[in-house]
Amino acid sequence: MVEATRLIKAYGFRIEPNDPLEVSSTRIQSVSPDSTDMRADDMRASDTPVWVIGGGKTAMDTAHALITEYPGRDVNLVAGSGTFFGSRDRFFPTGARRWWGGTLVSKLGVEASRRFDGTNESDVWDWHRAAYGTWVTPETGNFLLGVLSESENKTIAAGVNDMIMDHLVDAVDRNGTTDLVFRSGATKSIQAGSWIVNCTGYVKEADYAYEPYVSDSGAVVSIQLLSATMHLSSYMGYFLTHLLFLDKIKDIPLYELDALDLRAKSKTVFPYALLTLAQYNLSLIVDSVPAKAFRECGLDFDRWYPLPRRLAATARFMRTHRGEREHQRRTLDTVRERFDVRCGPLKHAVR
Repeated sequence: MVEATRLIKAYGFRIEPNDPLEVSSTRIQSVSPDSTDMRADDMRASDTPVWVIGGGKTAMDTAHALITEYPGRDVNLVAGSGTFFGSRDRFFPTGARRWWGGTLVSKLGVEASRRFDGTNESDVWDWHRAAYGTWVTPETGNFLLGVLSESENKTIAAGVNDMIMDHLVDAVDRNGTTDLVFRSGATKSIQAGSWIVNCTGYVKEADYAYEPYVSDSGAVVSIQLLSATMHLSSYMGYFLTHLLFLDKIKDIPLYELDALDLRAKSKTVFPYALLTLAQYNLSLIVDSVPAKAFRECGLDFDRWYPLPRRLAATARFMRTHRGEREHQRRTLDTVRERFDVRCGPLKHAVR
């Protein structure tokens, strides 16, 4: 008997390196942290101001590297609509505190999916930020599952010279000066020879066609954001592969979500819909795969904590997950109707 051929298309988030921003000015140096090391000779030999463009994790890491590597350097941040992050200190305490302190990452998914009903994203956002967040910017219009420590937060806040909550459009030379031009129409004169570092987002609009997470034949799995089944592509790859080789991937009515379309329509709903999607699909999967698949999942952030705490969290999940499915399903259906996004089980996925 010939075993059927299976194919896994592991596209993931399709992240590509950022190029330097194209600007009109010839008096500034436009670079990207993907192509220019912030600690390399060119940056070290210069003492002109640096403008970090972006408000997400790459921007924070870049600003932190510049501030700590070059004390007193003029480092500035153009942070768009701002971002808040999960507090590393709350989710990943060190030493003995792992036995009694901190919050297991899985708890955030459970709590957020219980609170979110598909319509109350502002309330969930406020609760989430206050309970588990940390942020540098005065406005926080984004959350993308990033993590930042309180010490990093303080270092960046203390080291940034100027913080502008706007989006850069161009840098132009005129009347003997160089100006940054922003989406709002505002401008900011900067020193000639300044650096602009492109730390804008890596999750782009889709330039590829939709395909479902599993083909009609059940032989092809596609891991990508137009048919997302989890909050992270690594989790999609792990669990969908298990279902594929257990020949169960068409037995389970997993929900898919066009995550990119939803993010374009609501950055506030986006993280909570993803967390709800993950909780719902994990609830279905856990009843269909051997316990070993969950026990040996090296992607599980809860593994930071000692075994007794992890076992307690697992026991709570097993005791409650079936009873919470209906709320999660209604929430996802509400998101689908509100935002007219692809969100639901595949028509061909269930035998």
